[in-house]
Amino acid sequence: MVTALVVPALGLFIGVVAVTIGGGATAGVPLLLLLGHSAAQSIATVKFALLGSFVTGSLARRGDPAERKAMPWVVWPLAVVGSVSGSLLVVGIADRVLKIVVALLMVVILLITHRADFSRRPRDAHAHLPSAPVGVAVIFGLCVYSGFFGAGFGTFLIFALMHCYGLTFSESAAVMTRINLLVVGASVATFVSSGAVDFRLGIPLFIGCAVGGWLGAWVARVANPKRMKAAFQAFTLLLGAKLLWEAWAAG
Repeated sequence: MVTALVVPALGLFIGVVAVTIGGGATAGVPLLLLLGHSAAQSIATVKFALLGSFVTGSLARRGDPAERKAMPWVVWPLAVVGSVSGSLLVVGIADRVLKIVVALLMVVILLITHRADFSRRPRDAHAHLPSAPVGVAVIFGLCVYSGFFGAGFGTFLIFALMHCYGLTFSESAAVMTRINLLVVGASVATFVSSGAVDFRLGIPLFIGCAVGGWLGAWVARVANPKRMKAAFQAFTLLLGAKLLWEAWAAG
């Protein structure tokens, strides 16, 4: 009875995090590990559940001006290709080193976002932005990264969309939700086919994430930009600290 209540509640929390500030898997996997599940099963099951949040999050924001922000069409197939390629990639970088590098990148993001504008005001039309191929390449690289490691993928993606395409935080969160739907969907297909998903846990978690995705889309739309910025920075700080701790413990 307790599990039947706790698991959907965890899904609700993970779903809200996933569609507002990114990092649903980063928040969810440690929670499942604390419940005694293996790392592989935790990752596969959380990613399966996250599909619910990205589906409802995308549907809840239909008609939102943020959803009408067009991205280069090539981004969408490349997101799938990048995710699948990353999951098949044999990376020669030690997991401990990778965690340290990502944690240091989180520090850089904290420093930059401290001065970033998280309001809903559109960026100055004359502001300098990277060329379109650069933006596409950055997103593709992040999708590859999501396939073989993925910690902080949603956070990095929001940051990239803001600085490569000039989107506001709210617009970036909306686009991130749609890209994640493709990226996570591609990886979940692999997990399901290999039997890695625990559906007894995954289905109630999926339901909770679905509700959380709908709630998170509403929060991202109405929340005070300053509070969203504070939440984004706090989550980035916690994620970086968590990765550094894991790297230190592994050493």
